[in-house]
Amino acid sequence: MEVRRVQDEDYMSQLSFGHDSALDALVFRYHKPLYGYAYRLLQDEKLAEDIVQETFLKIYQQGKKGYVPDKFKPWMYKLATNSCKDYWKKASTQREHSTDQDLEEEGQVHHIIDRQLERKWMIDSLNQLSFDHRTVLYLRFYQDLKYAEIALTLDIPLNTVKGRIARGLKYLEGILREDERNGVGANE
Repeated sequence: MEVRRVQDEDYMSQLSFGHDSALDALVFRYHKPLYGYAYRLLQDEKLAEDIVQETFLKIYQQGKKGYVPDKFKPWMYKLATNSCKDYWKKASTQREHSTDQDLEEEGQVHHIIDRQLERKWMIDSLNQLSFDHRTVLYLRFYQDLKYAEIALTLDIPLNTVKGRIARGLKYLEGILREDERNGVGANE
């Protein structure tokens, strides 16, 4: 007998009927990957957790209103991405930008999650990319979204996704090569 896995969209429908436990199922399924995504973008554990909570609150509110997205996962990441963008917009107007040394020192505190040195080096290198390039690469390679899902998540054309991924990988390759020349990297 085949057991059918409840789809995310079904949980959204259940929310509109007052089944609040449907949110628990979504939180159980997506808390960890959503937190990892927000943390990689923001490099701040508390802020990442705030973004995750805000995202699940929006999911709950939309579900209660009866909204069911065509594809839940890209929609969820879109909510989180927009919250991260809002944070950066607000932060850039409220405080000065951190220096590279500040970012490096702050990054040293948060590497409990990224225990492997090679992974830390990759994350640090990715964080040198622009927000747009970093976002598409995280969604593709860390959240395992397909190109079409990324396009839905970021509300951009599919060709833009492909271009940003290609350029982001090219820029990342340059950063990694430069780090190797300077003796920085996985073998530190």
